[in-house]
Amino acid sequence: MRFLRKTKNKKDTNGGRPKKRVKIGGLRPRNLKYYIGETLRSIVRNKIMSLTSMATVASCLLIVIFSYAIASNVNHLLAYIETSVGITVFVEDDLNDTQADILFRGVLALDNVADAQFITPEEALENMAYMLGDTEGILASFIYDNPLRRSFTIQLHDIRQQRQVVDIIWSMYGVGNIVEASDFTDFLVTTNNFVGIFSFVIILILGVLSVVIITNTIKLTVASRRNEIIIMKYVGATDWFIKWPFVIEGIFIGVIGAIIPLAISWVSYDNLIGSIMGSSHFLEQLPFRSASDIFPIFTPVTIILGATIGLLGSIMSMRKYLNA
Repeated sequence: MRFLRKTKNKKDTNGGRPKKRVKIGGLRPRNLKYYIGETLRSIVRNKIMSLTSMATVASCLLIVIFSYAIASNVNHLLAYIETSVGITVFVEDDLNDTQADILFRGVLALDNVADAQFITPEEALENMAYMLGDTEGILASFIYDNPLRRSFTIQLHDIRQQRQVVDIIWSMYGVGNIVEASDFTDFLVTTNNFVGIFSFVIILILGVLSVVIITNTIKLTVASRRNEIIIMKYVGATDWFIKWPFVIEGIFIGVIGAIIPLAISWVSYDNLIGSIMGSSHFLEQLPFRSASDIFPIFTPVTIILGATIGLLGSIMSMRKYLNA
């Protein structure tokens, strides 16, 4: 009777209503330690699948880094050609000054031409003497018998259209010769396009594969904890209290899979560029971008991509096996 009276009193203090079951869940600081602990235990428990997932994500993002590095250097080289190399057009010797001026104005009026500078034979001789570092000797030798032609240099808005501009200039009357880098420019553009398309296909395949492997990894974790999950739901754990460790696990796998190729690429990039530049005197003159130019900007993007791939794997797994 005493037990019954105590029970009755407890019920009365709640206004005659049965007590509500306490829900356990939410991404709260007090739960974070539990989530991280469960994530680490899950990764250790399924270490083979976890490592496979990380390796697949790393392979996918390594190609992303490789493609970005090539595209960044190609665009940098194209910008260098636009501002430093340009096109030099030499005027036929038998053209008078009026005809040469008409040719110059016709070239300057072309759509893709940003700027043009006319260079007289005397200015060309001074420039050559300055470049060779023997100003007085060269000028003294050729000042009365200058072999250099009149010419003008051209800067383009878009170096990718260099060949089209050169073809138009060749069709103009009075052009004696043209010095340009259209072959090298076409090679850079073709390489950039090929790498972009090839990388997109491989990244798409590896990205899907990464999501599938992460999904299977988390599926194994869910299966191994099925009884525990049922008990947790029975005692009042919310759905998200159960799901957060799996979400964190997927993101963790993706982030680690991003950090691995970033570290490898960052360390080896400058050595690789140094080897490329040292293989040819021509390549040695080109302004390749350094690791400090590329990776500080690209690092957060790569980590976010890795985390997104891991998150997608988690969501797909939870929707299928936790009725999310």
